[in-house]
Amino acid sequence: MDTSGYRDLADRLKAYGLSIVAKDAQLCVPNPLGANPVKGIAGQEGRYVSASGYELGERGDENGTALHIAFLRSASPVGAV
Repeated sequence: MDTSGYRDLADRLKAYGLSIVAKDAQLCVPNPLGANPVKGIAGQEGRYVSASGYELGERGDENGTALHIAFLRSASPVGAV
């Protein structure tokens, strides 16, 4: 498995202030507001999907995927007002 996309996505999510935990073959992104459970992110057929099968983005578009996940997690770039 090519992990460079996961590393890139994790770095981009961290730029939004989200904490990342690698677990098995997926990234886990806890909700910063604490109301919702951890969102698991895995690769499937060239796409990033949640544990429930919701498509989060495409492999190769880690920037857009991170933006989408940050939006779902109500996060903004670090340093943004």
